[in-house]
Amino acid sequence: MSEPEILPWDRQHSEPERAYGYFVLYRDLGRTRTVAKVATEVNKSRDYLHKLATRWKWVQRAQSWDREEDRLYVEGLAEQRRDMARRHARIASALQGKIVTRLQNLDASKLSPGDIARWLEVATRVERLALGLPDSTTAHTGPDGGPIRAEVEQMTEQQRADFFRALMAEAANRAGQAAPNSDPDPAGDGDDEDDEEGAGEPAAEA
Repeated sequence: MSEPEILPWDRQHSEPERAYGYFVLYRDLGRTRTVAKVATEVNKSRDYLHKLATRWKWVQRAQSWDREEDRLYVEGLAEQRRDMARRHARIASALQGKIVTRLQNLDASKLSPGDIARWLEVATRVERLALGLPDSTTAHTGPDGGPIRAEVEQMTEQQRADFFRALMAEAANRAGQAAPNSDPDPAGDGDDEDDEEGAGEPAAEA
């Protein structure tokens, strides 16, 4: 069985235990480390410690230690970000299910242009959360570049109902027909604004 690899910051072959202890003190001082600081801490002469530092290559070994610490930090940060993205995706999926349930309880024929524009805004915000993107205000426009509300106002009542049903179907598709067991929140209870505000809360978690 082969011997484990000796890393630069480990005790080296034939390195005296006391010399290695001095190196560890030097290494753990961080990027502002100096031999003089070690000399002061252990009450040894600088010349003596400089000889040890040269003989056992403290500078190069400490630099290798710094690079390894940086690598571990970056890996840990990346894993935390992945965990956060997965957590936010689960939250956003649950929110999508709630919104789909709410949409299914609304009468599309009774929605105003402002209502449709608002639900489009909500659907887009939830999708951004699901993708791990920042929660931000998005300016929705029609094909001609004008506001979506202005475009909806020009629709007939049937066209508005069809438009909203298409929006509802798209939201349900994004949610993957999620949350079939979610408690329905009946429309018309006056809490629409609270529902919208709740949809944006998880972004604060980032």
